[in-house]
Amino acid sequence: MKRPSTSALPTPKVRKQAPVDDHKVKFSATAGAAKTASTASSEPKSILKKPLRSPTSTASNDSKPKMKMSSAALLKANTKAASKTHLLPKGRPQPVAIAATRGDVTGGMGRKRRTRREESDEEMNSGDDSDSDNDGEDEKDSGDEESDEDDFEGMPAARAKKTSKKHTEENMAEAMSKILGSSLRKADASTPILARSRGAERKIEEEKLEAKARKAISNEKKRLANRDRVKPDYTGMEYEKKLRKVATRGVVQLFNAIKAQQKATDDLTENTRPITTNAKDKVANLTKASFLDLLKSGTKVATTTSTPATEAEECLKNVAKYNKYANAFIDLVQPEHIRSQAAEATRRWASGTAKSAVDGAVMGYKMNFCTSELRTTCSSAMLENFKAPYTATAIKLLEDAGVIMGGKINMDEFGMGSHNVYSIDGPARNPFGITARTQEETADLDTRSAGGSSGGSAAAVASNMCFAALGSDTGGSVRLPASYCGVVGFKPSYGRISRWGLVAYASSLDTVGTLTKTVDDAQAIYQIMAKEDSKDSTCLTERQRKTIAQTIKPIDLTMFKDQDVKEKPLLGVRVGIPQEFNVAELAPATKDLWRRGIQVLKDAGAVVIPVSLPNTKLAVGAYFTLGTAEASSNLQRYDGIRYGHQSEKKDENDALYSHTRSEGFGKEVKRRILLGTYVLTSGSFDNFFLRAQKIRQMIRNDFDRVFSRQNAITGSCGDNLEDPENDITRVHALLTPVAVSTAPKLKDVIGDQIDPVDAFLDDIFTIPASLAGIPSMSVPFGTCTKDGFPMGLQVMSQYGDEDMVFKVARVIEEKGKVLCSKKQVE
Repeated sequence: MKRPSTSALPTPKVRKQAPVDDHKVKFSATAGAAKTASTASSEPKSILKKPLRSPTSTASNDSKPKMKMSSAALLKANTKAASKTHLLPKGRPQPVAIAATRGDVTGGMGRKRRTRREESDEEMNSGDDSDSDNDGEDEKDSGDEESDEDDFEGMPAARAKKTSKKHTEENMAEAMSKILGSSLRKADASTPILARSRGAERKIEEEKLEAKARKAISNEKKRLANRDRVKPDYTGMEYEKKLRKVATRGVVQLFNAIKAQQKATDDLTENTRPITTNAKDKVANLTKASFLDLLKSGTKVATTTSTPATEAEECLKNVAKYNKYANAFIDLVQPEHIRSQAAEATRRWASGTAKSAVDGAVMGYKMNFCTSELRTTCSSAMLENFKAPYTATAIKLLEDAGVIMGGKINMDEFGMGSHNVYSIDGPARNPFGITARTQEETADLDTRSAGGSSGGSAAAVASNMCFAALGSDTGGSVRLPASYCGVVGFKPSYGRISRWGLVAYASSLDTVGTLTKTVDDAQAIYQIMAKEDSKDSTCLTERQRKTIAQTIKPIDLTMFKDQDVKEKPLLGVRVGIPQEFNVAELAPATKDLWRRGIQVLKDAGAVVIPVSLPNTKLAVGAYFTLGTAEASSNLQRYDGIRYGHQSEKKDENDALYSHTRSEGFGKEVKRRILLGTYVLTSGSFDNFFLRAQKIRQMIRNDFDRVFSRQNAITGSCGDNLEDPENDITRVHALLTPVAVSTAPKLKDVIGDQIDPVDAFLDDIFTIPASLAGIPSMSVPFGTCTKDGFPMGLQVMSQYGDEDMVFKVARVIEEKGKVLCSKKQVE
């Protein structure tokens, strides 16, 4: 039964406080406490609190329903109630009446018993008051002055309890049914009214927003029906059903995300301009059949003129012709040695005993890979004459597979640079600047950067001086040169390939990468090197590799027809377009390229979805903080005593170190050492280094939230989802540009006129993948209509999911071959 409203209650008459004997004090206080405990335990919690009544207004003894409580609860309630009326002294609690310990509690004095008709009249006057009778628990928790009286004091205890419960449920149903309708009947009867009402409000809000989302999506589809736009592919009944299912779980987040992220790709879909080829005078032959294609079987080699011997001879011819201009190879293996090894490989292919798919291929190695046959200078005066006593693990695995070393290749000093201009051997040049003119005439050409720090490796592959080349990728040192020179640059997941024998720049970021002519070549070389190595503590173990293979499962294609899968190789694949990569500095030609790549993936059956990586805007600052800090520690080993350059100024140890490093290190290396040393000082460590580490983890979490497959090593999927693979807002791969524009002119990046901070921004699109440690590949996809130089697109996927990168990259490569140069000028 509902208590009368506050306005309908008579004003209680307050008596003057008179001396009371101990027995009455104990008796009255016990009754009040008993009512508080009994009401709190039997009725649901009220939304609104009842007004406090006068402490002296109590019910009559014979009208109070009898309720049972434990002795301990009564003792506590008696002490609290009595102390608040200031009738008991502070300190030890007074004893409870004997009758109370048996559960026979009555309370109150002198209040007239109400009739059932009076109660009915008061109930009608109370109207739709939603107040309930469970204030005992509220007042007990909040410390009110006195517990309220029972509204059913004139009834027996059992009947009062039943009536109270009945009216509480009826009033609650009447109030909530206006909002929730039938959903209230499904709610748990034991749920508190407060929690239930809040849940109802949330549900109503979600239903309204869901309706708005459906309407907005419908309007958006109509508006974009006849336009070629980049948007989530909302076609198909199955996709619509899945979208509605996701919207019911979190329509607010989904709707807002789609609307916000759609803006990032709006300008990628308007004013589409065709990409044409303007590179007739370029030397790099990007459509030349790869070595792997020619040597897939012994039978094919026997019936064609292409053999390891003929390919090796072609490489030697191109080295003699183009290396003087490109400045790619610094140290070369003797041609006779290369020819003899190629002849042996040809015999193995003819007899069907080839060691691997790349047996007999000539490869070049970046100058920071240790080799026992040739120098390892890192293009620095500090290691100008250094020859390592051992060979790097990655190179050793390739040699065991039959690969022939052609020589060591130019690079930025210790891998620090984006244009291969910080080298004691001079800058590497983009091979697309070579024409049919004589070597003397090349000085007047529009000489472009080959990228860095693996610019020499990219230039060597692009000019066909070798089948493939090894590079190191710390923040984009493989992918950026690949984009500038029009070749495939691949950086696997961190730890996939052993770093043992690779001279360290930033140990937590350095990754062995490859530069090849085709995606298939990159995959073949990667599979040879991706082995466990006990000498490298950061290399993945066999157990971890098996865990990755079990976690990352193939996409289920059973719902598609076999013919559709053949025609559209990316069916079932979701590709994300990060809105943060659509920066203002992005050149129009690069934006056209990105737009064309998106359309190619959609034509291949992929679903394109805009996504957000909010913390990637902090990636450049975090990268150069962490990278320089690690570099300053790693380069401390070059002291001029154990190996490398030693200053002729013989002095005390500290002065010797100073002289040696001043003479041995270049300008860019000194700048980064100073920056890293400052970051690691006690006054800056917390403000810079630790914050950069936190940003790095935030970027990793961004990628985990975007990808549909969880990180097999960390077990993270961004959110606590049981099956992120079936979340249609998540993607399998990402597609972005590699660079903001084509290769810059060398004269614009050499000398003091370039701002070092501007040079750091060249890696803005490649750094996030390096910080997260995920696989990434640069794929050539056409040439710029303005200058005819190549451009590339970048494909990224979840940690350990290199197969997805290869799958998406092949589709881009197939279309890119048509857009790239087909003619090689002799």
